[in-house]
Parts: sequence; C-alpha cells; structure tokens
Amino acid sequence: MEPSHVGRYSNPEIERKTMEILSAAFSGGIEIPIDIDRLVYQHGSIDDIVPAELLEDEFNVAAVLINKPNGHFDILVDQDTLDSHYARANFSIAHEFGHVVLHSQLCVNCRTVQDAVALNARIKTSYDFIERNANYFAGAILMPFRTLGEDTAKVYEALVRTFGHDLNLIYDKLCSTLALRYGVSFQPMAIRLKELGLRRKIEDAMRYRVPYLDP
Repeated sequence: MEPSHVGRYSNPEIERKTMEILSAAFSGGIEIPIDIDRLVYQHGSIDDIVPAELLEDEFNVAAVLINKPNGHFDILVDQDTLDSHYARANFSIAHEFGHVVLHSQLCVNCRTVQDAVALNARIKTSYDFIERNANYFAGAILMPFRTLGEDTAKVYEALVRTFGHDLNLIYDKLCSTLALRYGVSFQPMAIRLKELGLRRKIEDAMRYRVPYLDP
C-alpha cells in the first residue's frame, strides 16, 4: 500500500482504539506503568519483540517493524536502548505497535531492516501524518487519559504544598514525577499533558493560586 492511501486517524479515534486495547487487557483496572510488552504479545499480529544489536548505530532508529513470511510482525528494538534506556524503549515499542494497529497494510513489504528504514524515511519526508498518528497512539496507550488526570491532580497538590505556586518549578517537577511513574521520558509526558488539556488546567490553577487541580 502506498503511504498516500493510508487512513488518517483523528486523536479521538486513536484514544478509542487504545482504550479498547487497555480495557481488554486490564479488566480489573488499568495498571500503571503500562506493560507495553504484555499488550504487544497479546496482539494476534505480532510474534515477538527482538533485541537487535547496533540498530541505532547503523540505521539511526531505535525500533523497526518487520513483516515475516507468515504475515505476522516482529518489532526489532536496538539492544542498547532496551538495556540502558527503558523509557525510550517503551515509547519506541509502543510507536511500532501503533503502526501495526493503525497502518499494518503499509508495512507488509518491510521484510528487512533496510526496507523498514527506507519506508520510515519516506514517511517522514512526505507523509508525516502517519508518524504523528503512531506517536499519538504511543502516548495514549502508555499514558491513558483515564489514569493520567487523577495522577496529575494528586502530584500537583503534593508539589504545591511543598513548593508553593512557582509555575516553572511545579510543572518541571510534575512532568518528571509523572514520567517516572508512567515509564516514559520527560518530553512525551509534557506533550501528553498538553494534548489532554492538563497543562492549561495547571497554568490556570497556578495563576489563581489554587491548591487543588480538577482532573
């Protein structure tokens, strides 16, 4: 399939898809941090997450999606990223998982790492909406809106009691604390808070020196 033929998903559509996956996996309530490996292995089209030595050194990517002769996919992840950069590995795996859920037909000809890297380069050059969809999927599945709002409110209240209403200080500490809890890096957490309108709520609460945050 040509990248131009791939469907465009709205953010609410991706939220619904990720929530369906999470609800099926966590019938008793979503467990944080999300075990992305567990979700991947429960998906019928993905066989394995495979460590790949020097993937990032040689191809400048942390993970790629490989289509196998049986029609299923493996997610190859840079070995050093898996060993030493837990948060980045989580997001990279979730991103490739998003491509399977949203764009699997696009990746059917990715038989080798070189095929996958060439497709990635083409997408980034001319069809960046595909990467935006996969990034949004990764954020939504690792930082579910059902839990993040409540967690943000709890952390905000604790930080304000300790540090007062210094917006920059509170926001940086809040992002760092939540990123650690959710197993992601600072930047994806900051992006997710903005996507869900939580950053605006934090700024408004700080402006009016409100000690509590409405999640």
